[in-house]
Amino acid sequence: MKSFANCSDIHYAIIRASGTHGSPELLVLAYTDEKSLHSLIAEASIIALGFASRSAADAAGSLLQTVAFQRMHAMSAIRKANQRLAIAFHFGRSRLTHALTLWKGYSDLYRAVQFIFATAVLVLYSRNIVSATIRTALGV
Repeated sequence: MKSFANCSDIHYAIIRASGTHGSPELLVLAYTDEKSLHSLIAEASIIALGFASRSAADAAGSLLQTVAFQRMHAMSAIRKANQRLAIAFHFGRSRLTHALTLWKGYSDLYRAVQFIFATAVLVLYSRNIVSATIRTALGV
């Protein structure tokens, strides 16, 4: 293992360390050669690199964790709002479907009454032999 005590070109990188519980942890890693860092650490795990001091990398890492925490809570709030909207939409859609089904039933009933009324008017006021027979039978 090489010590960085006598090196003047030390840089620091922020690395995402995957964990089995909770959110991933951010680590600060010192390096001298960016190429060797990329060969050692997967590209997706490197969050930021090129910091001149460990304190600057720590500050950036804590800022990134704060932003990630706020983003996680914002996404959770958006997910909850989407769920509430979906429930409200489903409730409104089911009520509308129910109302239209009821109106269709009333519409069919209205058409039947209208047909019976038109038929009665036609039979009672017609001058042919069939309607005359019906009027005589009804006593009108």
